[in-house]
Amino acid sequence: MRPVLSVLARRGILAAAVAGGLLSGCGDFNVTDPNNPTLSDLTNNPNMAKLKLAANGLFIGARSDIVSIIWRYGSMGREGANLAGNNQPDYQEPFFGPLSTTQFGGADWFNEYASIRSINVFMDAVPRAPDLSAQDRAGAIALGRTLRALALFYVIEARGALGAPVDVDRPVSAAPAPFVSEDSVYGYIIGDLDAAQDSLADAGGGFFFPMPAGFSGFDTPATFLKVNRALAARAWLFRATATPSCGATCYNNALTALGLSFVTNSAADFGTGAYFDFSTRPGDITNDLSEPLNGTTYFALNFNVDDAQLQPGGQPDQRVLDKLSFIDPSDSTVNYTLSGFPFSVNRKFAVYFTGGQPDQNASIPIIRDEELVLLRAEANIGLNNLAAAITDLDLVRVNAGGLAPTTLTTASPQSAFIDELLYNRRYSLLWEQGARWVDARRYGRLNTIEPAVPGGQVPTRMPIPANECAARNLGTSCNPLGT
Repeated sequence: MRPVLSVLARRGILAAAVAGGLLSGCGDFNVTDPNNPTLSDLTNNPNMAKLKLAANGLFIGARSDIVSIIWRYGSMGREGANLAGNNQPDYQEPFFGPLSTTQFGGADWFNEYASIRSINVFMDAVPRAPDLSAQDRAGAIALGRTLRALALFYVIEARGALGAPVDVDRPVSAAPAPFVSEDSVYGYIIGDLDAAQDSLADAGGGFFFPMPAGFSGFDTPATFLKVNRALAARAWLFRATATPSCGATCYNNALTALGLSFVTNSAADFGTGAYFDFSTRPGDITNDLSEPLNGTTYFALNFNVDDAQLQPGGQPDQRVLDKLSFIDPSDSTVNYTLSGFPFSVNRKFAVYFTGGQPDQNASIPIIRDEELVLLRAEANIGLNNLAAAITDLDLVRVNAGGLAPTTLTTASPQSAFIDELLYNRRYSLLWEQGARWVDARRYGRLNTIEPAVPGGQVPTRMPIPANECAARNLGTSCNPLGT
């Protein structure tokens, strides 16, 4: 089944939405709003005004699945759970398995490829717009390549060795793009980010399109480069764990990229970064993870508290105190239970609260300084630069966690450094990107995540969606690479 992408221009925002079908090989577009600029019009008669709208649409497409990614990966990593009782697969699959190819397990794929398709159309139109300067074109191409890399990253971090298609800029009549290995996907991501870096050098002093508020401070070619390099560092490190033979090459390239990013040595900058915006304005979408304490959808699991290290005064890790709240702050004994769900829960996430109150306008980080410090530590651990790694691990654990400095020394085994790294990534990125589950798979430590029942297993990876398999005549469940 072919994809049908609907491009809507409403209130000055061009957005792509999935109507269904295979999105990784080819696609056509269904114009549904004849009173506004359309993708067909952009393709046939591109100009600056239309590309401004389209650029906004690319940012909207980039954020389309981030809420889903956080709670799905977070469920498999036992950070939290979606207990909305009207959709049992949302807790049945991640906690008891197996992951289906049509419901929970088949998510976070189609929207990413819809976004990539829109990006490809955008980048095809850019060189043909007569009113763009060479600098304008370079900036637009850099944006497209960076967002395309981000979309592919979200696909591959969940599928791992299953791989993914990357050569998807194909006509409707072409065969679906082949799957390539995990290493090749990361190679493609890095290639896009590096090409974007080159384009940003030619993009002049500003973009012709507006940047979202979440990119404040990174809204010129020179400053956007810092986000691009931050994403490149993350990709190099994920490639390192996917392909051990990359070794020092991956780790050194990650450090080089970090040197051009916005990483700092100051805890005051931990929140600095690029963010996805949400709002309650008409026509926009809200951050549904910011739910009232009496809401009945998203809950924090007690493992977050049970596994936390203690501050010198006996309180749990400050990140737990900052990011979680009791369902009833005046009575910690109030629990929420759901028939068939194995854990009783008494806490909610306050990660996206503002002033202690739910805020569906709250932004969600794409990547921020606190993560970059830990990425730098990860690269130095890989290179056996252990003194430098200790410095960064302590920078985070002391200032974000309120914990005493680590007891690690340069004589400690590398496994102990990985333990410390993953502990801090877990709590620094709690309910931001599902890091615990992804990292556990990257480092072969899924057995450290609690099963839902004795003898149970934690999912190892998200499957390929059934429609993707069926479009390749591989049934409704497939592993194209045999991995």
